[in-house]
Amino acid sequence: MAELDDKELQRYENLLLKAQQHKTPERELTIFDTAVNSHYENPTTELLAFFLDPEQKHGLGSSFYNGFIEVIRDLSGYQDIELGQFVQLQTQQSTQGNKFIDLWLETDSALIIVEIKVHHIQNNPFDDYVVWGKEKLAEINKDLSESATEKQLVLLILSPNGVSRIKQWSGLSFTDLSENVQRALGSQLIANPLSKWLIFARDFLLHLNSFHELLDLNMEKVNFVVENMKSIQELVNLREECYQEIIDHINNKIQEKIEDYKVGMRRHNWDGTPALRFIGNHWKDWSDTVLNLHVNESPMSCSVNMYIQHPTDEIVKKAKVLLKKSPFPISEQRYEQNNKFWGAHFKFNTFNLEEVTQLIVFTQQILNKVETEWK
Repeated sequence: MAELDDKELQRYENLLLKAQQHKTPERELTIFDTAVNSHYENPTTELLAFFLDPEQKHGLGSSFYNGFIEVIRDLSGYQDIELGQFVQLQTQQSTQGNKFIDLWLETDSALIIVEIKVHHIQNNPFDDYVVWGKEKLAEINKDLSESATEKQLVLLILSPNGVSRIKQWSGLSFTDLSENVQRALGSQLIANPLSKWLIFARDFLLHLNSFHELLDLNMEKVNFVVENMKSIQELVNLREECYQEIIDHINNKIQEKIEDYKVGMRRHNWDGTPALRFIGNHWKDWSDTVLNLHVNESPMSCSVNMYIQHPTDEIVKKAKVLLKKSPFPISEQRYEQNNKFWGAHFKFNTFNLEEVTQLIVFTQQILNKVETEWK
């Protein structure tokens, strides 16, 4: 890697300082962030239906329903409509065309059909939904008493941006729904702030708000990257050169200590961080030492992980004897992948190339014995 002069180094440092100003602030995590497919439409629909139904065992009464009704009344064309009390709801309603309506609710005065769009392409069979809705509404109105006012059909698309591109369908945003429900939940929060269902409901509302992040376009960040793309690419190249110099330095030191050591090298990605794998190409198995650089930490820390593939009890016993002479303390020893590997793990709070190199040379000498003498 070529030497950086002071002027060039200062330019890179200034760029990194400016980049910090455009760092996206971390939002509060919710329990839904831990779930697989949490941002898919079906689980969101089912949770919304659960909270909208006052008769479910969440103990929140009509709070979600009231907030939902209020936000509908804020939409154009519905300001003067009294939607009334909850009657029933259903999710995944099959139509005559074998399509599925996400959610529908019946109130005292309306049949509300809701199509939930986490992503923004509105290509559903909306005409089919309307046909089903009109038929369902005809059945409902047929059973009303002669003095009762006929119920009307309300068509909603619930999405991050609250925009409907479909004629007759009104758009409703997750953020507007969340804000109205939070107001409706106000008295519940005061009366019983530690209720598990209130905590769950609060997380669900935060989850709905998070969908808006799918829309956000930070033009300042975009412009910064575009304007500085050349320098940013130079930094990326500099980082890659740094990784390669670390690899070359360690391999050279290994070859100085192990006779006829044939360098094998692979680079992996461990949870978004580089894992540099050192292995002897002439070994019987894929025993190796992996240097994992914790690049998301400041200052950067690292770990060194020694793995023996296809370990026997005798080999592990011998390896443990040699590991007692380790220049650095072992943080953990364990079998992995159904005993396919046995590993010894070392952690470093900060990255020091010479210390890391010393340890990797040490572990590779052990592995060389494992693969060339003990197997």
